[in-house]
Amino acid sequence: MEHLSESDVRQLYADPAAAARESRDKLAAARVWLLRHKPFFGVLARGFRLEATLGIAGYRLLPDDRLLYNPLAVLGARFPALTARLAHLSLHAALGAFARRKEREARRWNVACDLAIAPLLEAAELGVGRAPTTVFRDDAPRLASGTSAEGYYAHLQDGVAPDPLWCDLCDPPHEDAAPRGTFTRRDGGEEGDPGAPADGGDEGPSPMPAPAPTTPLDTAAHELAWKLRLAAAYEEEVAQGGPTFGEVPAWLDELLRATIEPPADWSAVLQQSIHQLHRTDRSYLRPSRRMSALVDAEGDWPDLVTMPGRRIESAGRLVAVVDTSASLPSDTLARFFGAVVATAAAEGIDELRLVQADAAIARDEELDTAELLFRQVAISGRGGTDFGPALERLAEDARRQGQRFTVVYLTDLEGRFPEPPSSRLLDVLWVTPTPPATPPPFGRLLVMARR
Repeated sequence: MEHLSESDVRQLYADPAAAARESRDKLAAARVWLLRHKPFFGVLARGFRLEATLGIAGYRLLPDDRLLYNPLAVLGARFPALTARLAHLSLHAALGAFARRKEREARRWNVACDLAIAPLLEAAELGVGRAPTTVFRDDAPRLASGTSAEGYYAHLQDGVAPDPLWCDLCDPPHEDAAPRGTFTRRDGGEEGDPGAPADGGDEGPSPMPAPAPTTPLDTAAHELAWKLRLAAAYEEEVAQGGPTFGEVPAWLDELLRATIEPPADWSAVLQQSIHQLHRTDRSYLRPSRRMSALVDAEGDWPDLVTMPGRRIESAGRLVAVVDTSASLPSDTLARFFGAVVATAAAEGIDELRLVQADAAIARDEELDTAELLFRQVAISGRGGTDFGPALERLAEDARRQGQRFTVVYLTDLEGRFPEPPSSRLLDVLWVTPTPPATPPPFGRLLVMARR
């Protein structure tokens, strides 16, 4: 064990039941410490049902919220490391590691989740060790901190697996190997049953239990329960002034909103962005001639009569850009143009600038909004992907015209990005048919269909 003497280890082997009790008490103390000093993680850790077992090397989460642990791994860990480990496990559960795995390979997904939550723990000064860097494919790009587990998974090597002590969500790579910390000897070095209690003692740790069968209804209820725990953890963190991270960081608020609240439909976000292209001010105008009650006998209006009205001014331009390098299905193009045109028409935008680009600009034209409802757009291009030419031309046009452009860019995000344009010139909305492996380096991401 990490810091136990040889006599202490021998005593633990001699009395498995006592080891189970002591380890449970130590985990309970770690949860109390987290509640006092790192309340965000403390609230989450309360959702576990602790269960000692000799069938694993360290810790193992099950979909039914049981946290299995090897008593020797708990008792052999220093207390700060144990609290960090408990916070690590709580993030696995709170961020839906089991529900989000879907058809992905379990061990590789475990590594991806470890990489994704590492920066969150580092921000809370609860790091559990440097994240591995030798697990990525040779052609993997440099991934920014904050990349999702899905993003990491796409660039991990095939067959990658965590160390047996870190198999929190899966079975270890070599299931026939005896896990570290298993009781293989008892009093005086006699061979004994791993789960058998010492003579006259309470029942000791059990072998590895099987996960309970779940139904789709159970899975949905489980996801909802953890979303509620996330909300409670966030509220407690805010109420205590943000002791977990020093202050409540903006990324935590975004993380909680994305997890707890369902994502807005991409067309609704698109409509909100296009709505900002028009600015409505109040003006005071002469009343309508139909309001004849205000007219004097000679048919003249009193000098002081004015009526409030609205003056709509353009605060920007709308540009739709289509990445013509990828093979976009016709139904995807139809949905994209339909949403853009319908929103533009609803906001009173009569003209839409349509740009088609791959590695270079293929077409750049001004079209009537209504025309796109009935016109079959011919796609030009099918070369490589470079987002620079279209965005650089639009940024220059926005600078020359002195107005802001909202750029709705339909793409799969597989290509070269330019330097981020000035936010005062371009508001870039990346629209992707499915969630990308890596988020764009600037702008906002709108996903048409989620996995």
